[in-house]
Amino acid sequence: MNKFIFFLGLFLLSLTCNSQALPANRYYNLSYVLDETTQSPSFAYSLRKLRSSYMGFAVRVRRGSDNAEANVSFDANDVVSGNSLVTVTAIGTSSLTIGQVLNYNTFKGVTTLFVTTWYDQGLNAYHATQTNNALQPTIVLNSASPSNLLPSILFDGTAPADYLAVGQPIENITTNGINGSFMLVCKPTRNQNQLSFGTRFASNWRWAIHMNWGDGYCYFDASEVCCAANRRFLNNTNINRYSQYSFIRGNTYKTVLLNNAVTALNNSPGGSTAQTGGDFFIRILDRFNWI
Repeated sequence: MNKFIFFLGLFLLSLTCNSQALPANRYYNLSYVLDETTQSPSFAYSLRKLRSSYMGFAVRVRRGSDNAEANVSFDANDVVSGNSLVTVTAIGTSSLTIGQVLNYNTFKGVTTLFVTTWYDQGLNAYHATQTNNALQPTIVLNSASPSNLLPSILFDGTAPADYLAVGQPIENITTNGINGSFMLVCKPTRNQNQLSFGTRFASNWRWAIHMNWGDGYCYFDASEVCCAANRRFLNNTNINRYSQYSFIRGNTYKTVLLNNAVTALNNSPGGSTAQTGGDFFIRILDRFNWI
């Protein structure tokens, strides 16, 4: 079976080493995305509610001023907003108490909130986490959509780059470390040598996506030792443009759909090799900083 991954966000990648992950649905009145499929994704992350039966939180955040932490709920519109309720999970040096419930804006105050956990809304509970305070991305309200009504998660790529780790080996994310489909909405803002998603081993075997590389191409290196043929498509014309991407890896081919249209990678021949172990990362800027 070909596993699939919903990363239901808008990802902004920039030359200045910043990126943002935003809710894929920029409007409040559309149906729950995961209710539209009978398959279960390996993981599904968003700052909007993706499954009607999901009863968990969107993210866990850390307050920069005193290291208090709290789980953030979706608001009445099923998105994260200043009206969301938060439940305190760690007090840090604050005067809060464990289990205390506050309004998001009250908890935040004037400080910065860092994301320690992005909760998986699928059935596997493959939550993306970061325990190192220096590597945690930030959550920013009213920073996305044409009217800036929706939240985003801002990844600061300046060294050391922010990232979240799924904490699962590649065979749990894909089938046999090979087959998988990775779907998201992206807005590349500039071209920059980086690794946006995936995993890479010391042997240079990888299941990874670079969007965009410094040459304006998007690279899809999946279940192979880099660098094979049939691995890229020109994406320079989509700078500063929201687009929907689907990355599909079969045993002998790779396909990338852009806004549901084929790209230069369209059932393109490509051998694959199985792999186990490693971890799957979200937003690693410098591909040489990890294995």
